[in-house]
Amino acid sequence: MAREGLDALLISTFENRLYISGFSGSAGFLFITDSELILATDSRYTEQASIESKGFTIKRVSSKLDWLIDLIKITGVKRVGFEADDITVNMHHTLVSETNKLNSGQSKKIEMVGTSNIVGDLRQIKTSDEIQILKQVCSITDQAMDTVTPSIVAGMTEQEVSWMLEQAMRNLGGEKMSFDVIVAAGANAALPHHRPDSSIIKSGDSVVIDMGCVYQNYCSDLTRTIVIDQPDDRFLQIYKTVLDAQIHAEAEARPGMSGADIDYLARSIISDAGFGDQFGHSLGHGVGLEVHEQPWISANSKNIIEPGMVFTIEPGIYIPGWGGVRIEDVVVMKETGVELLNKAKKMKI
Repeated sequence: MAREGLDALLISTFENRLYISGFSGSAGFLFITDSELILATDSRYTEQASIESKGFTIKRVSSKLDWLIDLIKITGVKRVGFEADDITVNMHHTLVSETNKLNSGQSKKIEMVGTSNIVGDLRQIKTSDEIQILKQVCSITDQAMDTVTPSIVAGMTEQEVSWMLEQAMRNLGGEKMSFDVIVAAGANAALPHHRPDSSIIKSGDSVVIDMGCVYQNYCSDLTRTIVIDQPDDRFLQIYKTVLDAQIHAEAEARPGMSGADIDYLARSIISDAGFGDQFGHSLGHGVGLEVHEQPWISANSKNIIEPGMVFTIEPGIYIPGWGGVRIEDVVVMKETGVELLNKAKKMKI
């Protein structure tokens, strides 16, 4: 806040609110100054907030923003930051309109200042406690993958398999899904984010499975590609290329590299094999309270990777009309390289 020249910061994003205060309710704001920690929420959550957010003053509020204007007046702050990536246009209009009323006749005006990633930047480097939770949620996902995939046979639908995977994660302790389970068989696997449907899985199909769950508010994200019955030579070539790219990136990634540097480690392997145009998405993304968060591991990423950052490495090749292969692990950067948080089986080529 001092670096941004802010007297106060209004935090509205669920994940940032949870990270700073521990409050897990679905509605509320944090108002933070150099001497005040205030959590504003409605009557549904005031008791919960008082239990979860020790050290915060809990303020019961309505949906109107009168309480915020009162706080600005009481605390005497002049530069108030808000999360520009989260606030709606309508709410911004209200904030500016109300503060303009306060500014009438005042020499030093109140400013509402849009900010981006003040808390998100802090969240990039995980504590040891966060990493332990992430290991647990990744283990849940690994176990579910390894339990279900051996039972997938020709004749099942993508939707059936998706439900089996969701049930397995919930039975193992997953509290909810971190995103809708992806099961993409045959030609559908050429679509990186295909939604499972009534398509019947056939013998010889490659099946891309991308799934994750939430445990103690932290997310997992895991992808494996399997083949039903016997793989053909084309599948084996593409799978080996993707696996080699992932192994190389996981072996060579180091602290101090940019997200673009790590992306290139995998992308160069796929490009050299002649599939560069078939790998269209980024190599990875951060994982934590959100399933997609900083740091970004992409060809244009300037994020510098530091020890404690948790992110995915997920190269893929997608060929329209044929299908695709993607393999994804969550890793944590350590002092000398990455540690894999996922242990789910991969095909041996």
